[in-house]
Amino acid sequence: MRYRIGYGTLISGVGKNNFSNDNNPTKVGKVYGVVTTENTPTKKQFQRAGGFSAIGSVFYLDYKGSENIDGNNSDSFFDSCNIAKPFHSSNQNYPLIGELILLQTLPSAGSQLSPNSNQAYYVGTINLFNNPQQNAPSGNTLGKTFNESSDIRPLLSFEGDRIYQGRKGNGIRFGSTVSSKSDISEWSRNGRPDGDPITILVNGYVTTDTGSLSPNIEEINKEMSSIYMTSTQTIPLIPGASIVNPINSSLAPSKYINSQLILNSDRVIINSKKDEVLLFAKTNIELNTDNIINLNAGQYIHLNTGKILLGTKSDKTVPDEPVLLGGQTHDLLLEVCNTLQRLAGYLSSAVTVSSDGALPIPSINDGGTQLFSDVTNLIDKLGTIQSDKVFTT
Repeated sequence: MRYRIGYGTLISGVGKNNFSNDNNPTKVGKVYGVVTTENTPTKKQFQRAGGFSAIGSVFYLDYKGSENIDGNNSDSFFDSCNIAKPFHSSNQNYPLIGELILLQTLPSAGSQLSPNSNQAYYVGTINLFNNPQQNAPSGNTLGKTFNESSDIRPLLSFEGDRIYQGRKGNGIRFGSTVSSKSDISEWSRNGRPDGDPITILVNGYVTTDTGSLSPNIEEINKEMSSIYMTSTQTIPLIPGASIVNPINSSLAPSKYINSQLILNSDRVIINSKKDEVLLFAKTNIELNTDNIINLNAGQYIHLNTGKILLGTKSDKTVPDEPVLLGGQTHDLLLEVCNTLQRLAGYLSSAVTVSSDGALPIPSINDGGTQLFSDVTNLIDKLGTIQSDKVFTT
């Protein structure tokens, strides 16, 4: 038989278990202030709590004594509150104003010198509503900057999952393939064995039905930003570009069954502050976009390969027309022009032999002179046809 109890009944039983004793009972407190900066909850109380060494400490009243007390931001009110430090030093999971915390009195920093030197610590927030966003029993403000959203729900958990969630629709799932839940689990639909690991990090779950209280689940094409680390799962990612290489098309994420890392967002930036960005692939590296690919370099762009193919033929095959070598083409054209100049010189001085002796041939001589002038102009232009930015071998 199952029993339903309210949180008041739950709290009334705290301290009456085998983990506490009369000298060191577990208590429940209600939070009225949290130290996060030198101005919270006030400058005076920041110093009273211990300054920067007290970051994460809370100002609280015992739960039974906090009934119908809303509190305020005055120093006089906070002077009436007790102070508790966070129990965990490496896990910054501070409560919101109004939430209930579980307290334990334990040794303080000076307990080695004074055995009676104790300090209250809070070990966590009481999960009243099983909601990752907030669990405050009252409707008061939750903080100076925190605003409650209407579409935040816990993630749906499958057997064996370990899930860590933030308050604002972000979280990490350490999960696995669960084929029996493939109707709701996108990563469990390829028929692979149950239990294959998957890690999903999401920032910004998208909830389409804000009126529902059902748990959320990851959907890669709806999330704001996500990272998927798979083992054998296929992921139904819709690529952001429709243009793909017609010759060497890679398998889409929805068809690939080996381990893959997927970064998905409206914009992705990879930045190296001091050194190189290195990309290595055993097979292909593909860059696809419906718009423009820009490659910008302060010195030069170096493409080193056995063959560079530009474009695709109409029959979807690789191009077979070779490009010309600029330097050799220039020298060859210059040689042709020099030959034409010599020819023009011969033509401009050509004569015909008659009874009167050698006579000029005006039509040929004039044509030769004009040809020499035209070829000279072409030679001048040859110096401008070579690029000073693009080079090939």
